[in-house]
Amino acid sequence: MRLRKAPKAPLAVAAILATPLFFVALMAMSLAIEKPSVHHVLKNGNIVAKLGDPLGSTERAIWLLALVPPIGLVLIGVAGMFIGRTGVITSSLTAIAATLVLLLPLDTWTHRHTALYPDGIDLIPRSSTSDLYLRGEWEDAARHTAERLGLATIVLAGLALGILALFELRRRRHVPAPVPPPPPEVLTGGPNI
Repeated sequence: MRLRKAPKAPLAVAAILATPLFFVALMAMSLAIEKPSVHHVLKNGNIVAKLGDPLGSTERAIWLLALVPPIGLVLIGVAGMFIGRTGVITSSLTAIAATLVLLLPLDTWTHRHTALYPDGIDLIPRSSTSDLYLRGEWEDAARHTAERLGLATIVLAGLALGILALFELRRRRHVPAPVPPPPPEVLTGGPNI
């Protein structure tokens, strides 16, 4: 019952901000934990390591880890419903903090991911006409996407805080209309004859 009467704004803000945050997390987790599978094959009498597509377990881990920040943000939004107007502040600041946590190590993850794929993410040598991605090209695109989506998340959170500040300012400036004085008969106890 208490949840039904609670203000929904913190949850709404959290749900809106969870969408771009999910995609920031997806790009960041791809750069952070994706790695090629390694198969040892015999080539010219020598055993060499051949890189392959990432394992399914790695892909699942990326998607599951990418879900953690937005789900956490929505849970913060639900908790924010119980603390009133400051719940919007909590949801917005949590979204900003989660975005920054994902964006700050992005350069390190980008360089490490690039080092794992010497021929590029498509694993095709540069000399082949089928090569689609040069080394580091996909990583730069993923980092750029994560940064832009992170910026969008931060801007949306800032807008939510700005709108809340405007509503709060309006609420505090609102002066109730003066109460008109009672009619004279109420003051004297009856009509004057």
